[in-house]
Order: sequence, then structure tokens, then C-alpha cells
Amino acid sequence: MLYWFKKQAAKEAKHVLAPYFKSVEVHDILKAYSRRYLALKPELPAMPTMGASLMIHLSAMSTGFYQELRARGKREETATQLFYDIAWKIYQKMGRFSWWLAGWSNRSAHGRLLKATKLFRSFPFNGPAYLWKDSTTAKNVVGFDCLKCPVAEYFHKQGLSQFCVNTWCALDIPLASMWGARLERTGSIAGGANKCDFRWIVKPAKSRNLSL
Repeated sequence: MLYWFKKQAAKEAKHVLAPYFKSVEVHDILKAYSRRYLALKPELPAMPTMGASLMIHLSAMSTGFYQELRARGKREETATQLFYDIAWKIYQKMGRFSWWLAGWSNRSAHGRLLKATKLFRSFPFNGPAYLWKDSTTAKNVVGFDCLKCPVAEYFHKQGLSQFCVNTWCALDIPLASMWGARLERTGSIAGGANKCDFRWIVKPAKSRNLSL
């Protein structure tokens, strides 16, 4: 499965980086970030599940990619945005698949949203590496808190917590919109809070993206 992510990252990076680098430079960046990931790999913590292990390896790949862009002279904001743009293209594919599965047995918007978020919490963001706590909410809201996040812990150790907030964490906002919802979150573990409080609010029917 990690191979699929690597292939997708290489494919999307070629498009996203094209306005900033020559094609030969993009090729070099892809090879260089892979070497950085391999250098980080031996120090990765062991994870109890395949999903969490996948996320930790992707965190190291993200770190290597960001470091390579910075080494090539890109400012922090630019390097972060370029990575975000690439990651979102991949995250969309994950989100669309879960949303499709969630639509099989759920006719209501709330039911489908609840199922989609449960699928994500079953894989790849599953326990015991991740710790989740459901929250009582209004009828049109899916609510839960993340009390433990290995990805946030990894980026903290790398000194890249803000990068995590602006990329990994931020990807949930357009994901919610793609799922016909609006995400409210007052804080995140990566951002220094003691939990990530997810509140997915179902949008009115006329405001949802009905093409998915």
C-alpha cells in the first residue's frame, strides 16, 4: 500500500511542481526526497497496526519531501503549500473511496457522514495507536475527539508541528466539504491542544457537492 502512495505522490508532484522547477529538477527532487525518507526510516517507531504504520511512514516521506524543497531554496510557506497541494490530490482519492462505500447502506446525509468518518477511524487512523472518543452532538453533527495521534507525535519530534497543522491537519477541512459537511475544530494535538475535537456539521442539501 505504501507503494501506491509513492506512485501517487510522484504522479501529482510532477504537475504541482512544474511551474516551479524544470522537469529534470522535479525528477531529482523525487529521487532526493526518497533518499531522505530512507535515512529517516530506521528511526521510525514501531506501530501496533498496519494503518498506523502506514501513516508513520507517510509522515517520514512528508518530512523528506518538505526538507528537500527547503534545501532547494523554497521558503517555508511555499514548501508547505506545494506539499499540501500534492497531498490533497491523494487525500481526495482516499476520501472519495470511503464516501462511496459509506453510501451503500446510508440514505441520510448524516448517516453517510457518520459511516465515512467511522471508516477512516477503522483504517488507516485506527486504534490503539490512535485514541478516539465519541461525543454527544446535535442530530446534524458527527462529533468525536482524537486523544492520541502518532502522526502529531512524530512531527513534534521532527520540529515540524506547524507543518503538520498546515498540511495533514488542514486536509480535513476540504475533505469535510467533499463529504457534504463543514468541519469545526477548535484545536489539534499537533497545534498544542490536548485533543483534536472534530465536529462534522452536515450542510443543507442545496449546499452539498452532489457530484460525488
